[in-house]
Amino acid sequence: MSKFRNWRFWVLAIFGFVAFQVSSAIAQDGIGSASAIRNRVEGIIGGDARTLAAGSEVFRNEVLRTGEAADAKLVFLDDTNLSVGPRSEVTLDRFVYDGDGTAGSVVVRATRGIFRFVTGVQRPQNYLIATPIATIGVRGTIFDLLVQQDRIIIILI
Repeated sequence: MSKFRNWRFWVLAIFGFVAFQVSSAIAQDGIGSASAIRNRVEGIIGGDARTLAAGSEVFRNEVLRTGEAADAKLVFLDDTNLSVGPRSEVTLDRFVYDGDGTAGSVVVRATRGIFRFVTGVQRPQNYLIATPIATIGVRGTIFDLLVQQDRIIIILI
């Protein structure tokens, strides 16, 4: 009889763990979607990796990695556009958008690679790009960014 009770305990424990994992994934905040994907682009949330395709939703705190000949074009809910070039990594750190322009925040962490950032409809001071070397305050514009281990290059469009 005690073996039977242990078995039921483990089944319930495993069921509870799986339910928690599923509810955690569902609770992620969707902040936009991939409008275009070329080759292998990976999204990582909480250690779980997935392959992105055009139309895939992207989430707050998701890490995006592109492969050797891959790139991604993302459009956030506030119409911000982020293009991620080959062999690049970026974390979609924070995204707040209330729809009426009174509150908001967009923070991305560009770890390595090449990017194009086009601001959306939020107030200019709501955008921030963090890199390993510097933090860039965006003021309503388009710019390209190359992040390397020992330098960053910014081209203002």
